[in-house]
Amino acid sequence: MNLSTIVVSIIVGIILAFAKSGSTQVVIFNFYILFFVCCLMFVFILRMIQFFFNKNFEDKTTYIVLTNQVSRTKFFIAQYLLIIIICVTNILISFLIINLFYATFTLFKYDIFILRMTSMYVLYCLLATFFLINFITFLIFMFTLQTTTIICTLLLALSFIANIPMSFIKANEKSYNIQFENGQIFKLNDIYDAYTLNNNISKGNLKYPDLSKYVYDYFITNKMTQDDFSSSKNINLRTKMWSDLGLINTAPVVFTETNLKLFSKPLRDKTVPESWQKGDEFNIQLTLNNTFISESALDTLIAKTTNQKILKILKDFRNFSNDIKIYFKNNLQYEKYDLFYDFLFLDSGIDISYLEKLNPSAQEIEQQWIKYALKKQDVKSFYEYAILGQNSDGFRFSNANNLVKDQLNFNLMYTARIIEQYFIKYSSNYIIMSSTPVAKSSADWNSYTKGRKNMRFLSYFNLYSGLWMVYTGNLGFYYDDIWFSPSSDSKIYLEDQKNLFLGYPEYDLKISSTNMIEKDTTANYVKPWYYLAILFSISLISFLIALYKFRKFDF
Repeated sequence: MNLSTIVVSIIVGIILAFAKSGSTQVVIFNFYILFFVCCLMFVFILRMIQFFFNKNFEDKTTYIVLTNQVSRTKFFIAQYLLIIIICVTNILISFLIINLFYATFTLFKYDIFILRMTSMYVLYCLLATFFLINFITFLIFMFTLQTTTIICTLLLALSFIANIPMSFIKANEKSYNIQFENGQIFKLNDIYDAYTLNNNISKGNLKYPDLSKYVYDYFITNKMTQDDFSSSKNINLRTKMWSDLGLINTAPVVFTETNLKLFSKPLRDKTVPESWQKGDEFNIQLTLNNTFISESALDTLIAKTTNQKILKILKDFRNFSNDIKIYFKNNLQYEKYDLFYDFLFLDSGIDISYLEKLNPSAQEIEQQWIKYALKKQDVKSFYEYAILGQNSDGFRFSNANNLVKDQLNFNLMYTARIIEQYFIKYSSNYIIMSSTPVAKSSADWNSYTKGRKNMRFLSYFNLYSGLWMVYTGNLGFYYDDIWFSPSSDSKIYLEDQKNLFLGYPEYDLKISSTNMIEKDTTANYVKPWYYLAILFSISLISFLIALYKFRKFDF
């Protein structure tokens, strides 16, 4: 058993070193601790207690020692402490081996999270083995060896299914639709996601924590909802949000291009000169307000920013921009072209943003068909044609790539828009859910409360799952890997690192007297110290009964 502990620890240390992400390390290590505590240590403890308190009784070893006038109490405590020392030694050796092999195979590029995770593992294992030693010692004195083995087998099986009831409850809840008194209906999972994310952001428990909190809190403070996110008022507020960080040029910026060849023109717009035809050449001038700064300008801004709060936000923004560019393989403009339009601030006017025909005919000069004042829709049409080749009723040019893909390619604007799209769904849901009463008469709400009530009652007796909460609740997750899926608009994976067999603190929705979900509902769960108190009490009673039975045992 000692050898097995060493070998398994070496394997885990090496696997952790080659894991691609922190979240993968958490998943791997949680399976390891489940195996270590519920298999290796469980069997190890059972074997030692059988040896010291059963085999030594049968072969009269204990009787021979006690006939030499050794105190029964001292002898019992000596053997009891020996079992604990052996278990503690195994746990500490496992801790050292895992960290040593992890550090060696990562060339000592040590992630401090591994030390935190393995330290929590040591503390949990010490608690779990202490409780197991006392309880199995109690069993060996109260029942026969065969009965004790049967009970331990059942306990071992229970350790792997302790969290299954909660998993079934949560699986059923996926189909629940919760209605609010304003008539809006939300999936129960969406409610949990909104409140869990709100809690994560407030504690900084996700990737890019400073940037996330800045954007999310801004949306909440200004009560922005998804339905009116692109209204003029909210676009102005969002522009101010980025401008306050220094990411926007407030002065107008002029973009020009010459010799653009017309491919098509708007057919429904009567203000476009009739004589303009395919193949005509034009100069173009665009004047844009509130454009995002360049990436080099962002680096300069970061270097000269002294406000530490803003500096952290800007660094998060820079890191996210780099990550998103890598993910989309520097093709961000093509993938997210539709995010451009909210921040397309075209300064209109015949002498400000216009098309100017080259080599106009005498008739065009006479009719003043030389210049055309561009509108936002015109820019949108030739922009989409250059990027997507999309056919639409609007201006299209056969050689506008330089204008569109170079001059009008604002990478940081796309970064900002992606961030906005990530958070608006969750912040909007949270605003509505936290300010609107729940319709408690709905069938799904009643099913939810009934199921959670039964689960809460069962949880008071599910001590295995409760003990796991001590570990999972204090370890948490690898929060640097909790982030939105780049390929979607607003999908964040908040519970991917959970292990099906381990118990986690699961909160119930807490309703106020006005039937609204309370903002601190994420704290509405049975606290792990409750289980610790019960288990310490059971453990103390088990130890005292075992000691009493040993002192009264007839050899």
